[in-house]
Amino acid sequence: MESFVAHRSVSRLSTWLSLIVSLTFLMVWLPLLRSVFDGSSYQWGMNYFGFQLHGAGITPSYLFLIVQLVFYVALFVSMYRVQNRKVYYVLLLLWFVHIFGNLLADIAINGDTTFEGDTLGVSISLFWIVLPLSALALLLIFLAIRADRRASPQSIPWGAKNRKMLWLILGPLPIQAILLASGEPHGLTDQIGVILTIVQCFLLPLVVRPYGSKLQPQQEANSLKLT
Repeated sequence: MESFVAHRSVSRLSTWLSLIVSLTFLMVWLPLLRSVFDGSSYQWGMNYFGFQLHGAGITPSYLFLIVQLVFYVALFVSMYRVQNRKVYYVLLLLWFVHIFGNLLADIAINGDTTFEGDTLGVSISLFWIVLPLSALALLLIFLAIRADRRASPQSIPWGAKNRKMLWLILGPLPIQAILLASGEPHGLTDQIGVILTIVQCFLLPLVVRPYGSKLQPQQEANSLKLT
């Protein structure tokens, strides 16, 4: 992983933006894992630009979740570790259209959009959440791109702390599988498994976050030879 260097350091803007992206990633990570661990007893669904997508366990619609997972991984990685910064800018704008464009379109057509979580007994109208959050996200995207264009290039290596974060954050997956696959549906074990998955969703960006200091000149030269 010596060539997997970060070309930008962590900033306050990138941290806030990562938090909002993680919040929207929850709509992917939770059904992605539960469809596997719970099987057909778990049902998910969403309205995507007028198309109704839903599934129970592993169905053809599950491919949509996988595509979104790949997209989010690319976005989280590009935030720090893609040298061509235009890739990051394009992914940010696509993310805004993918999430907030869809939610705003749903509100414009139906007057509201809701989030429902049966396991935790949650049913929330998103109208007054989506409007200010979309404005905040757009502002953060503008500020983040402007700051990123002015930032000095970095060469921060993938290190031991990144590997530690990877194991610590993804390590509980077997426990989540046991909790979600066993016990009564919507019962205590389900609720604990869902809470762990939600926390995990917000922690995942820490895996690719740059830690430590810049590469020394000789290390950087060796890294460039590998790319």
